[in-house]
Amino acid sequence: MKSRIQTILNQEGLSSSKFADLIGVQRSSISHILTGRNKPSLDLIQKILVTFPDLSSDWLISGLGEMYKNENKHPKLVFDLDDNEEDQKEQNIINEDSRESEPKPINSSPFIPNSTKIGEKRIERVVVFFTDQTFSEYTPS
Repeated sequence: MKSRIQTILNQEGLSSSKFADLIGVQRSSISHILTGRNKPSLDLIQKILVTFPDLSSDWLISGLGEMYKNENKHPKLVFDLDDNEEDQKEQNIINEDSRESEPKPINSSPFIPNSTKIGEKRIERVVVFFTDQTFSEYTPS
């Protein structure tokens, strides 16, 4: 399976550390798999298949069939985890757009008492993530 994971890295143009960050595992996990020290866990395989939905699970697990579910239609996935200036500008635009519709104040929630304190702890901020990849942040004053 390590050769198939290496093939994914080559096909998608990813380093092992970017790949690990992308699928949400420790970088050492991928390093240990690629060196043959460890075999991939079921959890890691599932994370790969969730992150790369066009990958064939049969191919990833057993090496049977084509790499992608629909080999003819597969566009190369592009993931860039670097924080370059253009990405930062785009993120700032998303942040500004998400602030246009501020969430209700925390003390209007039926789940939290009419205070920004819970016991001895104070709520620092609440972040709401939307399905369109934006988010809104509330900071109690």
